[in-house]
Amino acid sequence: MAIVEALKGRRGWLTLRKLAVTTFETEEYLLFSGIDDNGRSIDHEACAKLFSVGADVHHIDMPAHSVAERLQAEAEQHVKATLNRSLDANNKHFAAARDRLERWAEDKIYAAENALKDTKELIKAVRREARAAATLEEEAAVQAKLQELERRQRKQRQEIFNQKDEVADKRDELIANLQKRLRRGHAVETLFTIRWAVV
Repeated sequence: MAIVEALKGRRGWLTLRKLAVTTFETEEYLLFSGIDDNGRSIDHEACAKLFSVGADVHHIDMPAHSVAERLQAEAEQHVKATLNRSLDANNKHFAAARDRLERWAEDKIYAAENALKDTKELIKAVRREARAAATLEEEAAVQAKLQELERRQRKQRQEIFNQKDEVADKRDELIANLQKRLRRGHAVETLFTIRWAVV
């Protein structure tokens, strides 16, 4: 309890606020703000540690207006910093999701285009085979093979269009999620304000 020991002989005020940040999910944060009677700020961790030691509880009046204003200003700074961290985390989450989508899209379309390219090469080879056919039976067999490959080629072309549509749908979904994140709101609730002393 070195953090609490460092406050020995000091007294002051602290307040606890709950910050709720809403996007398409709600994030909640508990934010301590504290000062001592000399006007020095008490960090969040030290404020939280005060609640892990035994204490006597006494009823007292609310803080003076100047103290309440200072606590308010400290609390607003903590809210602003927390909102910035939350926004930064959301930005990183979105960037990672965008990168995953781009890699996935490239892989899918690359694979489909390669399959189509391979089929085109096979078609060229089979057409050369057709020109070299010595009998009608050989020609018929080659033409049947060519017909099957051309059917496969049409299917693969359609598959590329389907892949591009799927990528566009995923991108639309990503943009919709981003727009939800941009419509973020927040609410702050003061849970309590107390006078503290470490003796």
